[in-house]
Amino acid sequence: MIRAISLDVGWTLAYPRASMWDIFADLCTQAGIPTAPESCEQLVRSLWSAGAEHAEQRFHAGATYSDSDEEFAGMFGQVGGLVFAQMGVTEGHAELVQRFLQRFWNEDNWAIFPEVLETLAALRARGVRVGVLSNAPSNLPSFLDRLGITPYLDFAVVSAIEGVKKPDRRIFEATLSRAGAAPHETLHVGDMYLEDIVGGRAAGMNALLMERGKRALFPNFRESAGHGLDRSALVSGLAEVLEHLG
Repeated sequence: MIRAISLDVGWTLAYPRASMWDIFADLCTQAGIPTAPESCEQLVRSLWSAGAEHAEQRFHAGATYSDSDEEFAGMFGQVGGLVFAQMGVTEGHAELVQRFLQRFWNEDNWAIFPEVLETLAALRARGVRVGVLSNAPSNLPSFLDRLGITPYLDFAVVSAIEGVKKPDRRIFEATLSRAGAAPHETLHVGDMYLEDIVGGRAAGMNALLMERGKRALFPNFRESAGHGLDRSALVSGLAEVLEHLG
């Protein structure tokens, strides 16, 4: 019996109208290096995949994961610096990263998926406590307000506010406390294998991997690939979560 559900925000409840790859490619092009979004995506995904096994090993070995607004921006700074350098942009990386953040992490750039509000309402009508659990900066609550999601939530757990991020067990424990439910009574849904599935399961929660296809973080790659997940652990939209609950 599921009594509570926690939901990731990015690429689960909402998506950027201009993707990370669109913006990176446009900034490279403006800097004089014509670049396709797919090239940026391919580069980052290749590096991401190469480090995936080690990242999971670190997690199981007891790694902890702090977060803050500065760390959130710093993560994008590292990714941006790598993209710009690999694409051949030789200078001005810091300024380009700032321009990226202004365009990407901007309330006007984000929209909710069509089925979200109706499904959140349906979940709460069933008596399920609904909340968000997201690796995001401290201004995420204002994003949720603008997107119209806040009235449908019973709780919100934001990594930069908590000082810890997924897959760290502590942020899942904070979520369970806010939800007022035991781990086996709670379902977490998110779009990242390590952060959402491995982290959620390690905390004793049920977990579903959201794969949004062309609206995913990596639209040309399946997050589930190579992880041996059962098909029943995958969903492509929030309405499918209702079907999963039965």
